Amino acid sequence: MFKKVESMSETGHHFHRMTIPVILNALILVSCTGLGQVVPAPMVFEEQSKELLKIVPLGTPKTEAIQKLEAAGISGEFATSPSIYYCDLWERENGKRWHLNVALLFNEAGALYKTRPAQADVSWKSETNSASGENGEQ
Repeated sequence: MFKKVESMSETGHHFHRMTIPVILNALILVSCTGLGQVVPAPMVFEEQSKELLKIVPLGTPKTEAIQKLEAAGISGEFATSPSIYYCDLWERENGKRWHLNVALLFNEAGALYKTRPAQADVSWKSETNSASGENGEQ
């Protein structure tokens, strides 16, 4: 008179038994290898700029500069202006991936002439300090 009805949890149980180890192994692999982990470069802008200028010295033509950067594991892009190249990521030989904050500026002749921070340095001031001219230094 009564039929045995399998619940969804009983039918899906075998699926969970097989996929959980696969998912856990994938998570362990990603966490151990640091796959995809990008961290801020452990250097301030001036040090980043100095390191990049070792690879592409001032006066380097634009095409040659991009080729040398790519060969060194540095990627980036030109934004709205073809005279400013934003260095975004440095894939180091040791496997670490650094986010960079350097823009390379090229003159009309296409030669590298200057570096500058790619992102503005934003710091917060309280309105009371700004209005009174105080900056917290004594």
